[in-house]
Amino acid sequence: MCDYKVLTKDDRQTMYRATGGCVRFKMRTTGTSAEIKLIAYQDFNLGLYKITIGEPTKVTSLLDNNEQSFPSGIENFTEYHEFCVTWHSNKVTISLLGQEPFVKFNDLYNRPVVGYILYKTQSTPEHPVDWIIEISPVSLKPIGEKLFPGERLRWASMVDGVLPPDAMVGGFESEPTYIARAEHNNSICPGKYVPSRRRAFVPWGHMEHPKENFQILCGFNAKWMKTRADHIPRNAFVAGFSEVDNEPLYIGRAMLGCNLVPGKVHVLYKLCYLPFYGQEIEVDIYEILVTPGEESEFPIPRHPPRVMF
Repeated sequence: MCDYKVLTKDDRQTMYRATGGCVRFKMRTTGTSAEIKLIAYQDFNLGLYKITIGEPTKVTSLLDNNEQSFPSGIENFTEYHEFCVTWHSNKVTISLLGQEPFVKFNDLYNRPVVGYILYKTQSTPEHPVDWIIEISPVSLKPIGEKLFPGERLRWASMVDGVLPPDAMVGGFESEPTYIARAEHNNSICPGKYVPSRRRAFVPWGHMEHPKENFQILCGFNAKWMKTRADHIPRNAFVAGFSEVDNEPLYIGRAMLGCNLVPGKVHVLYKLCYLPFYGQEIEVDIYEILVTPGEESEFPIPRHPPRVMF
């Protein structure tokens, strides 16, 4: 797993990067609840959701003050519990790691993209909250346009089965999953890494293929853009190449039920392919990973349509 950090009161003014649609953490407190906030990607002063983990657990949409309560079934918070919080398509879910979500909060409005998370390190002055989180900090202070200088995307191998500390979360399947790539049938194919299974999985030929030799995508200077078919933004991140004419392969992801699954985008076939439960799932509406630079607000087809005479 990634390196972890125990948050103290001194960390109450620190935000942490959270663009993967999922965060995983451990929490304990002598009080009855603990609070986190999900912050907008493009404006770190804009709170989107407030989550109060307790019995019950409350989720508040801060843009319209819509609040819902959900029974958590947790009565004692004095020992660490491990949580997984996900957000995608205006839906927030919360679960104990490896269990079904006890929170399913559906927001009716389109919201800005979540980019950061802020952990509150006390519920009351008498009751501190201890958090154990994956390391990916951003100080809560005025920051320039380049939020993460020097943290460009890069590929890295795992050493002794340990994820690099800046491994990029790509999705979730009852746990955070990461973006990986591996060689397969003369291609370099993007896919996913599942920590509990200690393997990467790539989609190819209608099947999901497990890989023991692979690379993990690391860095933070990227974001997801919704698109479809072969409408590829100019700044889409090239992650590999196909066995067919060395066509570039990109990183895409989409929801499959309650799972957010990363995979490959193959422009030639105008589809995003996702490795999931032994199969290669095809979708034509998906999110694609892009990097800072020349952006296209409305992605354009990479291959223009032929004119028939």
